[in-house]
Amino acid sequence: MRVVVASKFYYQRGGLESYLFKISEILKSYNHEVIPFSTTYSKNIDSEYKRFFAEYMEIGNIRKTAVWERTKALFKILYNLDAMHKFSQLLDYTKPDLIWGFGIHRHISPSIFIEAQNRSIPVIHRLSDYSLICPDSRLIKGDGSNCCELLCSNNSYLNAIKYKCVRQTKGLSSGKNPSLLASIVGATEMYLHNKFKLYINNVDKFIAPSKFLMKTVIKGGIPEKKITHIPIFIDTGKYRPEYISQPYMAYVGRLSCEKGLPILLEAMSRLKHHKLFIIGDGPERSKLEQIKEQKNLVNVKFLGSMFDEQLNRIIRNSRLVVVPSTWYENSPHVILEAFALGKPVLGARIGGIPEYIEEGISGMLYEYNDVDELTEKINMLMEQQSLCEEMGRAARKITEIKYNPRTHYGEVMKVMKQVL
Repeated sequence: MRVVVASKFYYQRGGLESYLFKISEILKSYNHEVIPFSTTYSKNIDSEYKRFFAEYMEIGNIRKTAVWERTKALFKILYNLDAMHKFSQLLDYTKPDLIWGFGIHRHISPSIFIEAQNRSIPVIHRLSDYSLICPDSRLIKGDGSNCCELLCSNNSYLNAIKYKCVRQTKGLSSGKNPSLLASIVGATEMYLHNKFKLYINNVDKFIAPSKFLMKTVIKGGIPEKKITHIPIFIDTGKYRPEYISQPYMAYVGRLSCEKGLPILLEAMSRLKHHKLFIIGDGPERSKLEQIKEQKNLVNVKFLGSMFDEQLNRIIRNSRLVVVPSTWYENSPHVILEAFALGKPVLGARIGGIPEYIEEGISGMLYEYNDVDELTEKINMLMEQQSLCEEMGRAARKITEIKYNPRTHYGEVMKVMKQVL
């Protein structure tokens, strides 16, 4: 089978792209041909098909661009003709059997799906967030609270403007702040795409990595018959587990407000006899380091970004991994990485996180905004090394059986055969 995988970025940027490259390798291992389509972003890895990639447009700080560039970017967000023409050329050249989309909103738009459907080429689209129903894509309002009401999809996209839900980089700031202009653009994009059903009518099947995400987008208007659930996977053969641990826990991920790190640091201020290593980087790092200094958290270390074996070594030697997100997290890959390395996970009870953690077997859960419960469970797990070792072994076993590449490939092929 010849499959075009379409994504706005084509390098190891985050969880979405990590999955894209992993599933591409699996498809290739089963003798399928994988053809990338992306933008001309400077960090993208090289590809023999890059001449077909759409022009990358910078929309992160649109105020700094000229009026004409802003106008062009707005039209591309709504319906990217350049992407459609380049995609059409790629289809002429490769004649694929199937199109698989990964996070194409804003930079590519559903114009490529329309082009595929005009040619009677089946389309599947894997969701990694809530971008089909939320202008912010994370279901977070401008004030940082979770949009549990689904205000836009269930009422009016004017709510995104009212709450300034879409964020944008301003000036020299490394972080993003609520922006009225960006919220107007995001609300307009969502309104038009959903009014004309540009995704719903031009995607044969959506794939959701968590049941929570699937149920949420169905509530937001995606037809139930058009979406299925396939959890993420991991190749445990690439991870060497270690069940004996050293007395510290680890956080691995982006340092941003929705990841729950202020609550975790508050818990650590009450547990100064326990150590926490924070691995990763992001827009909130300086603020978090200030909290560390203010609270005199000598038990907390920021280690920065780590990858591959350097990262695995830190997790492998830890007692547990903590995932303290406060937003509707979808399916954090770090949970399966911790399991594969023989570590239990203490996770927030929110979004798709509870679907991957079996309470008392592969880890534990706590109410996502309850610092008292978080503190209590950290202390209990850190004090019970043997329990953590037992759960770590169970977590590794569950991952080998339930989240392996072969099982995942089988589920993917079921969907592909359905749409073909």
